[in-house]
Amino acid sequence: MKSLVVSDRAIYSFKHDWGLEEGQHVRIYAKYAGGGSDAFTVGLNANATPIDPVWVQSIEGIHFFIEHTDAWILEKQLLQIGCDEEGITLDRITY
Repeated sequence: MKSLVVSDRAIYSFKHDWGLEEGQHVRIYAKYAGGGSDAFTVGLNANATPIDPVWVQSIEGIHFFIEHTDAWILEKQLLQIGCDEEGITLDRITY
């Protein structure tokens, strides 16, 4: 992954809606989404503990990480985590 951007609104949602506290982890992982041209998407798990992280970035006390086994899903990409009225949003931008 090239980079991660998390909006202030998403951080607020992680802390207030998801109940995360400073020092907790959010795993970014590849998940199967179904058929089509891109059968995989990115998921978030706020109940994960890093085992073999390839990448970790701390933003306002929350540690976002990717395990070695999931790194392929975000190669050469920017991941933007935002929040709208429906909840957390994820956008992958390829370089």
